[in-house]
Amino acid sequence: MKKLSIVFQTLVLILPLFFSPSGQELPDQITVPILLYHHVVAENHSGRYYVSRENFSAQMRSLKSWGYTTITIKQLVSTLTKGSPLPDRPVVITFDDGNLDVYEQAYPIMEKLSFIGSVYLVANRLNTDGFLQKEQLEAMIASGWEVGSHSMTHADLVRNHAQVRREILQSRLDLNDLLGIEVETFAYPFGLTDDYISDKVQDYGYRAGLGVGTVSNHSLGTLYYLSRREVQGEFELDDFVRLLPWSKPRAPATPKKNIPK
Repeated sequence: MKKLSIVFQTLVLILPLFFSPSGQELPDQITVPILLYHHVVAENHSGRYYVSRENFSAQMRSLKSWGYTTITIKQLVSTLTKGSPLPDRPVVITFDDGNLDVYEQAYPIMEKLSFIGSVYLVANRLNTDGFLQKEQLEAMIASGWEVGSHSMTHADLVRNHAQVRREILQSRLDLNDLLGIEVETFAYPFGLTDDYISDKVQDYGYRAGLGVGTVSNHSLGTLYYLSRREVQGEFELDDFVRLLPWSKPRAPATPKKNIPK
């Protein structure tokens, strides 16, 4: 009887991990490429963080022609934690640092394609020269974009645990107050974290943490280090394709044949 009791108690603890609060079974793993950009610039600019407007437009148009649908990180998290459905060929397009060219160059291209994105702000750069302004962010949010925190000052948190509360929590509170929204996701500066930092991201009310990686598969176990594929400035379209799980148009559905009775 004692062994049966232990087994029952174990099942009570484990089973909720595989089901949403509504009783729906949660996916073990989902495939959603998360792309990472920093700058989108009008003219060619050397450096891995600067993608030309021409290349960015070609990349976005390719995603559209291959049948991708943009979602936010919050939507991805909802699928992992609640079993919420995803569209066919979902993709998340993220931008780190909150650079002004995201609004001036990337946003208009994405708007024409009915694409949305997720922008991660360094809180103390908001409303300063070269970075996004409140009114621009409000327009993007109204179009369906997500805003997340990328810390207060873009400090290396692994080397600076003493600043974690300000960098992670206060940045979230400041963005919430300024934009009148609930910031729910955090992008680690430099893609760096450790157990202490990831625990604090969760403790301070974020639902997910984003890093940099090489895969497009995500699970509950990776919720606080979601892998993003960096799109570098020197990438040709063939390089971009290699970041994606699907790079051909979807095959048309085969019509069903009516078999005469």
